[in-house]
Amino acid sequence: MLAVIIERMALTYTAAISQLLSLADFERKSRASDPPEFHLRRIERLLGYLGNPHLGQRFVHVAGSKGKGSTSAMIAWCLSAGGYKTGLFSSPSIHRITERIRINCQPVAEQDFARLVEDLWSAVEQVTADGDIGIVSVFELQTAMAFCHFAEVNTDISVIEVGLGGRLDSTNIITPLVSVITPISLDHVSILGDTIAKIAAEKAGIIKLGVPVVTSRQDPEALEVIRSTAEATHSTLIKSIESVNLLSRTDWGLDGTKLEIELDGASFDVRLRLLGSHQEDNARTAIATLAQLGKQGLPVNFDAINVGISSVDWPARTQLVSSRPNPIFVDGAHNDASGRALLKTITKLFPGRAGVILIVGSVRGHDPSAVARELASLEPRVIVTESRHPKSLTGKELADALGAGKIVVNAITTSTHQALDMARALANDGDLIVATGSLFVAAEIIEIEKGIAPEFYPDIKPATSPASTNRNLPAHSVDD
Repeated sequence: MLAVIIERMALTYTAAISQLLSLADFERKSRASDPPEFHLRRIERLLGYLGNPHLGQRFVHVAGSKGKGSTSAMIAWCLSAGGYKTGLFSSPSIHRITERIRINCQPVAEQDFARLVEDLWSAVEQVTADGDIGIVSVFELQTAMAFCHFAEVNTDISVIEVGLGGRLDSTNIITPLVSVITPISLDHVSILGDTIAKIAAEKAGIIKLGVPVVTSRQDPEALEVIRSTAEATHSTLIKSIESVNLLSRTDWGLDGTKLEIELDGASFDVRLRLLGSHQEDNARTAIATLAQLGKQGLPVNFDAINVGISSVDWPARTQLVSSRPNPIFVDGAHNDASGRALLKTITKLFPGRAGVILIVGSVRGHDPSAVARELASLEPRVIVTESRHPKSLTGKELADALGAGKIVVNAITTSTHQALDMARALANDGDLIVATGSLFVAAEIIEIEKGIAPEFYPDIKPATSPASTNRNLPAHSVDD
């Protein structure tokens, strides 16, 4: 009798995305019937079934309301430039879901992404079968995928960006070499709390016993929470704006800035291509973090810091997408603090603008009119729109929200394509087009202008198993 061996076909990249997104998805709310339940017990269980791949690895952990993605990227790019095999786990993705897991700044390969989903799936099913702790969420599985991949390739160190909050975020399973907290502002108030102090307490939840914590420039109320938490955990608190001195700044406008930095009595130059004065503070926070890593046996020299920061590619954050016939500038600003930073950046970089046409979109969970209020002094003509994201407010909903705030809406659109076409039609010579309110709106404008093919997938409805997924549903982008 001949034995017939059937080789199991590997999961394709597209199928892996669908399988991943069949889980509880609190980011996209495609599993709206599953209420959010934030705790660390499920990620602990999942990682336990996987052999606890995070143990023994070296990490930097980054939380904050704004700037945490850019700061994480700067740290990772500098470590890579310094010769370390560096992992980076971040969210959301801008164009492709593979961007969330990177090695030496490069997104994980599609085949590795698919293999990770396939390899980890039995542990996901075991957590479900246990029946006492709920089903694994999309973000929890992505977190586990990152830890497993970093262990597989044997990274020297990995930078882990918090997804939401900090204290109960699934990334908070790690004990890092350094904790980092970027500026804290009111955001996700329905989940994290309605005051700066409450939100700061959630962010400061990443501070571990005896682990140094680097903080960016903070609201005094947030800084006091961070300080008291550091004191309670016997953690050294490093204020980046005090430990990293900015000696001089040479402004190159849309080409970036040259910063002369002083650290531990020595000075060096850094070319910062990310635009906006808030990115200068992010760079100082990244450098302060690298200095702490140097004290723990992972030194990065000044040349590597300059190479790393000057080469960071972090789209949709204060980015000039096109210059002609009208400049198109995008940013993911989505709360009042980031709106103020965007206003400052626009005022500085485009002093000769004739007028501003503002394309704005928002997702549920944020204050939909916050950014538009902050930009009102520019007297923009406002076009409201909606991204492909399932949590996107409709143009009508956003127009109503802005109208309630006495913000005049000039046009309502139902897609970023339509909004950009209308902005171009309205634009006069010298006008600036700004697209903001959400990273997802910014990302779609970039895709339109740069000819980047968006990554689509069938939106996943509640299903009893991945195999029952309907693959003929309307498509959405993979972004958060």
